[in-house]
Amino acid sequence: MTVSGKAIHILGGGGHAKVAVATAEAAGIAVAAVYDDDVAKIGSHLIGHKIVGAVSSTTWWLEADAVGLIAIGSNHVRQQMAAEYPARWQSLVHPTAWIHPSVKIGAGTLVCAGAIIQPDAIIGAHCIVNTGAVIEHDCQIGDFAHLGPTSCLAGAVSVGEGVLLGAGAVVMPAIQIGAWSVVGAGAAVAADVADRVTVAGVPARPIV
Repeated sequence: MTVSGKAIHILGGGGHAKVAVATAEAAGIAVAAVYDDDVAKIGSHLIGHKIVGAVSSTTWWLEADAVGLIAIGSNHVRQQMAAEYPARWQSLVHPTAWIHPSVKIGAGTLVCAGAIIQPDAIIGAHCIVNTGAVIEHDCQIGDFAHLGPTSCLAGAVSVGEGVLLGAGAVVMPAIQIGAWSVVGAGAAVAADVADRVTVAGVPARPIV
């Protein structure tokens, strides 16, 4: 579900948080506050928004109807924070993304500018669908996955939990990519990928 009419709390003060804040601004959604556990960042500004404190020292999620987004690129860190903080997580979608009404998007997922998600795709919770990524019909994306900029999933691809798909990577139809695997930037995946494997190249092959 996309945030509507509620200010959103942004967890993270790095590059990905900049994208999340910019997405909220483009969608006309107020940023309630930005948090980061790096003490060197507290008090600084993230594209005009002050980083007000550490995530671990706040309890904003206890406020009635408060919503948040974990704006951190690491799939593992998003998973850890989602388990640690009992917040109301909301998805955030850039207004230039095109998403068919039949698509299902999990809580806490960020869909960036120019992304395209075709009919009957299912996107899990706390995912990142980065700038210009394409998800074709009937794809299924597990929780905490990250689809890099301009990456492309052909029809009926299955992406497991925590997968990282590098920028510009392409996955052919009906391929399965196992949980917590990594697909290198620019790779072309034409065969199934097992869990916790890194593949790269054209065609993509496992690497050490």
